[in-house]
Amino acid sequence: MRAMLGTLSDRLLGAFVPKANVGAGCPPDPFYKYCYCSGGYQYEKYCSTNGACVVFCGSCYRTTRHC
Repeated sequence: MRAMLGTLSDRLLGAFVPKANVGAGCPPDPFYKYCYCSGGYQYEKYCSTNGACVVFCGSCYRTTRHC
């Protein structure tokens, strides 16, 4: 009887409250992405995501970090 009530309550709750989809989620916003190493310096680009987790990045630029 208790299991049947639990199943019924889960179905009723599911009808009114949508289930959350648990996923990996978007990367932290904003972030830097490694491009390449040239002339002893590291190149990277600045990236961000929109609400649909689509990543947009600028062009690669030279940093002060050596590689």
